[in-house]
Order: sequence, then C-alpha cells, then structure tokens
Amino acid sequence: MKIFFDKYHGCGNDFIIINNLSNTFPKISSKTIKNLCDRNFGIGADGLILINKSKKASFEMIYYNSDGKISTMCGNGGRCALHYAWKNGISEKKSSFLAYDGLHFGEVSNDFVSISLQNIEEFKFIEDDVFINTGSPHLVKIFNDISEMDVFKISRKIQKLAPFKSNGINVNFMSITNQSTIQLRTYERGVEDETLSCGTGAVAAAISLSIVSKKDLKKILVKAMGGDLFVEFKNDNNKFYDIYLSGNVKKVFSGETNYEKN
Repeated sequence: MKIFFDKYHGCGNDFIIINNLSNTFPKISSKTIKNLCDRNFGIGADGLILINKSKKASFEMIYYNSDGKISTMCGNGGRCALHYAWKNGISEKKSSFLAYDGLHFGEVSNDFVSISLQNIEEFKFIEDDVFINTGSPHLVKIFNDISEMDVFKISRKIQKLAPFKSNGINVNFMSITNQSTIQLRTYERGVEDETLSCGTGAVAAAISLSIVSKKDLKKILVKAMGGDLFVEFKNDNNKFYDIYLSGNVKKVFSGETNYEKN
C-alpha cells in the first residue's frame, strides 16, 4: 500500500511524519521503520513519527528512532509534530499533545515552535558528568572546547559501560560560552550517531548549566550544529519546572512511498 508522509527537521534533527489518525498504519514493523529512515535506501531521517488520535489531547505522537525501535520523548520531534498538526488542521496554534512521557503543551508561531517538557526533580553526578532525564535519559559532559572532539568514538565507548549497556544513553558534549549561551553536540541512542541537534539533549544541557553554575538561570541559548534552540525554565532549589524548548522547524518536502509488511 502507498503511504503519504511529510519530511520535517528541527535544527537539522530530521523526521518522517505520517498521519495515522485513521489508524491505517497500526502495526508497522521495526524493519520497515529502519528501512524508511535509511539515508541510502530509504527516505532518510533520524526518526519516524506517527500522528495518532488521542482522547486527552489534540493528538498523540508515537516516536521511533531510526533503528526501528519505539523510543522515549523527542523534543525536536515534538516541535515538528505540533507544526505538522497545525498545518494539517489537526490542532490549533496553541494546543496539547500526548507523548511517551505524558502530556505536553505548545504553541506555533509561523515556523517557530515552543513545547513544554515535564518537570525535573532528580539528577545525579557520575564523576564530573551530569545524568538527567528530560523525557529521555542524558549524560552531559562539560569541556572547554568541543569543536574537535570525536563524539562518535567517545560515545560508543560510553554505551558499553555497565550503567548504560542495557538501554543505551544519549551523550551530550557541552562547552560554556557564558551564563546564557552554550555550545552543544549530541550522540543519540537509537540513531547510534551524532545528530545535528537534540531537543531533550538541549534541555538536559541547559539545566546542567544551571546546576553546575549554581546560578538562577532562566533562559539559555543552545547553539547546536544544526541551529539554535532556546530553553526556558524555573528553578526552585534544583527542582525545575515550567520548562519550554523553542526553535525553528521546517517542512522539507511531502512524498509517498510503498509500504510492505515485514
């Protein structure tokens, strides 16, 4: 059967988005998703998003990484999904959607999209690194300069460590420009490579900056390889709430492809 899709990206983090409100695509296999996301033989993307019906919100976002496996919350994916839903009359400019970790709220302003993330009340230090879950688990490593780092090689070694061997870990390499600006590079589990940006990684890094600087920060500019993201939050004794991730998204193209059950 033919399936219709839109290709989106949020700061270079790219996704295949499929309207599944009619539930015509309910049992997609991991192999099919992996093939669709393949950059040589498929459409090519960091992940695939299904837009499903929801009784609790305008829609439900089901997110799969490019390895074909269902994944946890994706920040940039959520921003792209909200824009797609607005463009296709599924939601209003201000609306809510359901994701792996619960309900999220957001707003679309042309191509600039902001979404809420869940409150964060826990984190821990692993040596000098910060481990924090922002809807997906992240390890944040801080360096003076990340421009020449071998993100892939270092991150692959980290995946083999005992705490992360079973489920993997997203690894973020952060350098601090000033108290309101950071540079960030992220290796994403499930993609198993560095991506041009990562939304939940940007939030993890911004909150890590607040933790290590011990300052009451409110808005952080995160400069990723694919563009700029903005993270806003409130902090009550290292308990973070009213967290919002913002930035531009872009619809790249629409298309159709044949779907074969595997």
